[in-house]
Amino acid sequence: MPGEERLTDAIRYDKTDSLKTDLFSYIDGNPEKIASSLPVFFGHVMSALDNAFPDIDNTTYDEFIDAIAYRIMKSNKEANQINFVENVVKNALRCKRKKSGRSTLKILSGIKMMDLGLYKEAIDYFGEYWKYDARIGIYISYCYYCLADIDMKKKGSGGGNQTPSRFELNAREILIELARVQPPVLRLKQLDIKDNEVMERAFWGIIKKSLEWFPNEKWFLKIGIQKAKNDKNDEKREQFLNYAIDRFYNDQDFLRENFYLKLEKRDGVGAAGVVKQMTQQNQDSLEPLYYGIKLSLLSNSKNSYTDFREIALNKGMPHYLVQLFDLALLIMRDEKGDAEIQFKELKKRFKSLNFYLVAIDYLMKDIFSEDLNRKKAAKNAFLDSLDKYAAQVIKIQE
Repeated sequence: MPGEERLTDAIRYDKTDSLKTDLFSYIDGNPEKIASSLPVFFGHVMSALDNAFPDIDNTTYDEFIDAIAYRIMKSNKEANQINFVENVVKNALRCKRKKSGRSTLKILSGIKMMDLGLYKEAIDYFGEYWKYDARIGIYISYCYYCLADIDMKKKGSGGGNQTPSRFELNAREILIELARVQPPVLRLKQLDIKDNEVMERAFWGIIKKSLEWFPNEKWFLKIGIQKAKNDKNDEKREQFLNYAIDRFYNDQDFLRENFYLKLEKRDGVGAAGVVKQMTQQNQDSLEPLYYGIKLSLLSNSKNSYTDFREIALNKGMPHYLVQLFDLALLIMRDEKGDAEIQFKELKKRFKSLNFYLVAIDYLMKDIFSEDLNRKKAAKNAFLDSLDKYAAQVIKIQE
């Protein structure tokens, strides 16, 4: 309402997170008490949320309820019983504002079942949700693989080459279907649960098995690299990327990822080697030439830039893009007078660039300011924007 003080999103997030932490602590310390009175406890949770955050949006509200429900499953000894899990889900659903929110609770229940070693039950909970996030498909495969291992131990190993059990075949079949459909790998936020060892063990264990079962399928390597990158797990990212480069040495996606990894590690020599390899593998593409130009700009190498610039023009790189790179070189070399002349020339020659040049004009005021912090931030913003713009122009796939 007008005149009413409202929390900003950032403050609200901090405060809801603080409330969640307090409730987690209570749940961990009173599992039996909560288990005996789930409706009462969830009622208290709703009251706490409604009183503290009367204008909280529905999505944040429901995500809070999901987190509380999962914590109860995680902390309570009775959570190894299907009836108890279903009771938690039922009570949590009553609290949620969106009555279609059962999917999140089923997925979280599946993770709990997987953690307890109740693999058949986990598979039932996960259902068809693998179509929305590849990680769930990986977890289903893991559950089948674990069932295969249990089955083999029951029957006893006869040694030698054995025919895969029906459970192992199921584990492989879900991976085949995943590779065919190729759902996104980081789509569902409810899977971003911190410190969950079973999810990590399941994901990386099955990704490694996929390389054994399907050595020619690149997609599993790509989602492994994507997840490692998202998790900031440099060790796994580099491990899988090195394997990918060795196995599929001419794949542009893996080479592109390798180039950016070298840049992150400030390995200019290694990045230059990747550019050379990409150029040799795909001589008609403008992409490796752009990477050569980018590397020249970052290293402030005028001679290298000139060489790549000439080749790029001969290969058909748009003149307006090359002229923007010329401006970038002058900016990187702090040649203010020449940069301003180049900027005016761009405005005069390429009217269609006006939408972008307005932003650059604004940044250049900070780029050539006396304030070193503003200068650095503006340069970084300019290079980031040019990187995205160039990728769009020459159609580099991310």
